[in-house]
Amino acid sequence: MIKHYIKTAFRSITNKKTLAVINVLGLSLGLACFSLFLLYAVNEFSFDSFHKNKNNIYRVYEWSATDAKGDGALYMPLGPALKQDFPEVVNYVRYSKSWDDKFIKTNNLTTRMPVAYADPQLFTVFSFKLLYGNPATALQNSQSVVLTKDKAMQLFGETNVVGKTVEIKVDDNFEPFIVGAVAENVPSNSTIQYSVLLSWNYLQNSKTGKDAVNNWRYSGFQTFVQLRNGSSLANAGVAMAKFRQKYMPWEADDLKKQGWDGKGPMPTSFRLQPITDMHTNQQITEGNEAPVDPKTIWILLSIAAGVLLIACINFTTLAIGRSAGRAKEVGVRKVVGSGRKRLIGQFLTESLLLSTFSALLGLLLAQLLLPYFNTLSERDLHLSFTQYPQLIWLFAGLTLTVGILAGSYPALVLSSIKPVEVLKSKIKLGGANFFTRSLVTLQFVVSIGLIISTIIILQQLKYMRAKDPGFNKENIVVINANGTDAKKVYPLFKQAMAKYIPVMAVSASNAPFGEGYSMSGFSYNGKQQHAFHHFTDADYIKVMGMQLVA
Repeated sequence: MIKHYIKTAFRSITNKKTLAVINVLGLSLGLACFSLFLLYAVNEFSFDSFHKNKNNIYRVYEWSATDAKGDGALYMPLGPALKQDFPEVVNYVRYSKSWDDKFIKTNNLTTRMPVAYADPQLFTVFSFKLLYGNPATALQNSQSVVLTKDKAMQLFGETNVVGKTVEIKVDDNFEPFIVGAVAENVPSNSTIQYSVLLSWNYLQNSKTGKDAVNNWRYSGFQTFVQLRNGSSLANAGVAMAKFRQKYMPWEADDLKKQGWDGKGPMPTSFRLQPITDMHTNQQITEGNEAPVDPKTIWILLSIAAGVLLIACINFTTLAIGRSAGRAKEVGVRKVVGSGRKRLIGQFLTESLLLSTFSALLGLLLAQLLLPYFNTLSERDLHLSFTQYPQLIWLFAGLTLTVGILAGSYPALVLSSIKPVEVLKSKIKLGGANFFTRSLVTLQFVVSIGLIISTIIILQQLKYMRAKDPGFNKENIVVINANGTDAKKVYPLFKQAMAKYIPVMAVSASNAPFGEGYSMSGFSYNGKQQHAFHHFTDADYIKVMGMQLVA
């Protein structure tokens, strides 16, 4: 029976090729648009869910009741102390992401890459895949380095480079590091990102590490803990408060100096955040970076759903129009004994076939448009059912829903007509006009809403581009000189540029606006304050065209 339905459906579709092509193309464009935004949403909401131990991995953060915010950039000795004091802590991992690029040199290449640091147990706690090397020993040696597949290919021209040497410029000197492992490229939906990874043992012995290794005032490092199954440590506020007081006994006096009255619980505390909550919880940040706002994701997904709805309405109205012309065919089928169930199955099969063709073409279009979408969204997304298995049932459910909705109305109406009235040409699809008009009206309403939203967004973008930021951003060229000896290079560079007539002036700062800053604390009128600051030379205000208020 199913084979007969499919055979008849193909025959009906091929008899009206133009209408079928219009139907499929319209729906496929809507599905392609929705697929890209759905991929983006699934990627954002599935961050860090690929880890095998995801339900037991938490990031330690510091909660400030005064600011109602949390900070995940904490202290270097935190992880070992938690492991020592709490039996529920199976393991810990400290991680420091790269804040700038470092020079890396091999026999054939010298380039710059971001360098991160992590404890050797990173590959046993988390589920980052290694192509070559042992997870337990990849970062055990302080001079070990782990490269991702892409970086290994870039540096050496091959992937199996375990045991080979790379030189990384640390401070003013190049130091040799041995490749301990080569990892698969980190998934795009991972909060922890790295391409070149050095051992925490090396960081602890560096100048920065020696200042921070036993310092509970020196923050800036992320700490993750793996808890035992069934552990309640994530909700053990009293135990965490005692732990904090044990290792930070001076904090109460410091807070009183800043205005705390000493009554009630401490305004700062250690808490545990599930790793799958990191990417979308805006109350907890890490350093200068804030997680994404879930509302933004839902807004984008709603816009894509509007586009898909327009395509689905068009698909449905065309299906009704195509089916209305087949009343005589239905009458003949009923005369020769075809039942209502079979007729409904026939119409639904045709609709599902068209929606399946549209879904396949939509996925192909989405794959072709994905590089441009990645540029627009600043993501590295891949239309991968392996990385995002939930896409399988989402796409299948979407295709099935569209097919059933588009085919159900004409199937129910046509299958209920009387064959005598059809053969006498007295049949009219009662209610079809009203239903069709309702769909078209809804289609226009959604279309107008999307057009108005687009105009508002374009006007807002135009305003943002034209808004004066307080400095001159035109004809300013920024040169990244990290890793060079600024004291020697900058005066020579400035002197050389003075010879070129097109160059009006040269200045320097520790970071461009919007790409980083430093933060320092100071006391003002007896209260502790914080300020963001840039280090610049004397010509900076003039070059940037800033106007001083005083």
